[in-house]
Amino acid sequence: MKGKFSFVLCILLALCSVNTFAKGNLQKGNRYLYCHMNDAGPAWTAYALSRDGRHWHDLLNGDSIFSDAEMAPIEKRSRDAFICRKHDDSGYLMVFTDMDASQASRNRMGKVETWDNYGICLLTSDDLIHWKSKGYDFRKGTAIFCNPQGESVYKDWSTINRVWAPQIVWDEDFTWPDGSKGGYMIYYSMWNRAEEKYDRMYYSHADESFTQLTQPQLLFDWGYATIDADINWVEADRQWHMMIKKEGGKPGLFTATSPSLTGPWSEPVEDDYVNFEGNKKCEGVSAFQLEGSDTWMIGYIEYSSKPRNYRICEADRFMRNFKNPKNIEGVDRPQHGSFMRITEEEYNRLQNWSDSIEALTLKPNAKNPLIEGLYADPEILFARKDGKYYLYPTTDGAVGWNNHDFRCYSSSNLKDWTYEGVIIDLPADCDWADSKGWAPCIIEKHVKGKGKRAKYKYYYYFVAEGKIGVAVADHPAGPFKVSAKPLISQRPSSEKGGQAIDPDVFQDPKTGKYYLYWGNGFLACSELNDDMVSLKDTTILIPRAQKEAFHYNEGTYVFERNGLYYFTWSENDTRSKNYRVRYLISESPTAFVRNGRQATVEKQVLLEKDPKQQIYGTGHHAILRLPDQDEWRIVYHRFQRPNAVKLDWNAGFNREVCIDALEFNDDGTLLPVKPTL
Repeated sequence: MKGKFSFVLCILLALCSVNTFAKGNLQKGNRYLYCHMNDAGPAWTAYALSRDGRHWHDLLNGDSIFSDAEMAPIEKRSRDAFICRKHDDSGYLMVFTDMDASQASRNRMGKVETWDNYGICLLTSDDLIHWKSKGYDFRKGTAIFCNPQGESVYKDWSTINRVWAPQIVWDEDFTWPDGSKGGYMIYYSMWNRAEEKYDRMYYSHADESFTQLTQPQLLFDWGYATIDADINWVEADRQWHMMIKKEGGKPGLFTATSPSLTGPWSEPVEDDYVNFEGNKKCEGVSAFQLEGSDTWMIGYIEYSSKPRNYRICEADRFMRNFKNPKNIEGVDRPQHGSFMRITEEEYNRLQNWSDSIEALTLKPNAKNPLIEGLYADPEILFARKDGKYYLYPTTDGAVGWNNHDFRCYSSSNLKDWTYEGVIIDLPADCDWADSKGWAPCIIEKHVKGKGKRAKYKYYYYFVAEGKIGVAVADHPAGPFKVSAKPLISQRPSSEKGGQAIDPDVFQDPKTGKYYLYWGNGFLACSELNDDMVSLKDTTILIPRAQKEAFHYNEGTYVFERNGLYYFTWSENDTRSKNYRVRYLISESPTAFVRNGRQATVEKQVLLEKDPKQQIYGTGHHAILRLPDQDEWRIVYHRFQRPNAVKLDWNAGFNREVCIDALEFNDDGTLLPVKPTL
């Protein structure tokens, strides 16, 4: 009986992962595909994958998934892609706008406006990789439709000037002339400038083969332009919900409802719309649900800003009460598109396909990473004691950054590195923490003597279980003795969030004082006592409430050059592709001041991703001045290349340590660092 029960349970669980009883498009799987227009250059159709529907990574490095020249017969460009499964799970369907929105295309095709176009394309696939396309040029009139003798919405089809943003929904209630039931309702906005005043919503039906299309019919007309509709069945109130962009009346993204796909559709609900963007313009809406959830995720484009933002917000189970908008995570140049749940097998098939093509063009690493293996948060020291360089990274590779040891490497030339071993193993060497050893920093302190007789101490500050400790040694490679208790055990009382992590130690060459900078979400500056293992006082340089104004998150590093103090830090989350380095120049090591005014963050990003080389997550760095020279290096981590980026958010646990040149402009500002392979 137990075996039989388990078998039945497995069947029930499998059924639960498919919307067997819901209306609309078939949903299946616990992975996610985002099929979208890439917003680079002339635009093309691209894929991104996700394991959780929240964190994404590009396939083919964001390149086109097919040849637009072959798939878009009218203008040779695809836009606004929408993808879904066939209703019987026998394959996949796609529709897109066939449009080249360039000035060259406008001139070539004699368009009145750049954004004019003439048709859409219907595509089918058996594997999500190989596609067959059929284009519909609406200028040719009713002859392109499977019911050419039916009533036509236009007198003259040759003057049509827009057919935009088609989408698909399975309509089980549609009846064909021969009495067969079911068809794919394709809905889109259309405008014939000679016969109507604005874009209106129309629909057609396609057959099972997805090659026969009925003549357009008007879906609704609210008296002003409407585009970019997205229709979904909402089980909570058992109605069809349509999110749509209103270009007239009160503009924005609104919801209308109907008990039937073809209407009548209600007026848009004006007390509930995407209003947290203020007066910014939005379009290209697309809703989807995470596996096992009855609430909704709503993707859309905020296109007032430059560059544009692709947001995903949340809605309740009634597809109402929109909240928590965030930029999509992990996709380069996202634009109008759609989301589809996929299975693990489909996910792996797409990833393997992408990897096989990527391997043909991927340039190998030449100089970076600096050391082999998964490491992050590098600190680097030139030791006067022996004239060597020492590298101190965080040991990486564990989910949740749950590592427990700290290691050291040495080099005489910054190229060839010798492993010096584990210098601290928390379970064995630390009385107050066993795990989560992160983000070390170190300083060499001259104690006494000169020349070959000089004596030094090494103070190594590190994070363990959210506290900052210190260890002391007589040699840069140890052995180190860990303090009996943490130096810092909690965030400042003034700060309501963030962590006591990411220390950076600095000696002011003007005063000889030592400072420890630390924090996550806030930046604190603590003066160290002469013993280097206790604090004198603490100042908050960046309160948590101002972190966005300073583009600050964590990983501070401070250095001095020509009387100026450079505060550098990491912006965004270390698991994000957009983890990057910003900086500020001050005339003080304990305050942000420049020319008698408040010093502000430089607009120029110091170090950031390079998608063309598949370099992502560049941050948490250290700065090195070569001995007795005005020559500088930046040591930082990035996602392990090229495989970590495919892990989505988990890429932030799989990082590698790299080094590149750091250069200055004549005015003292820093040149953007070009990350190298």
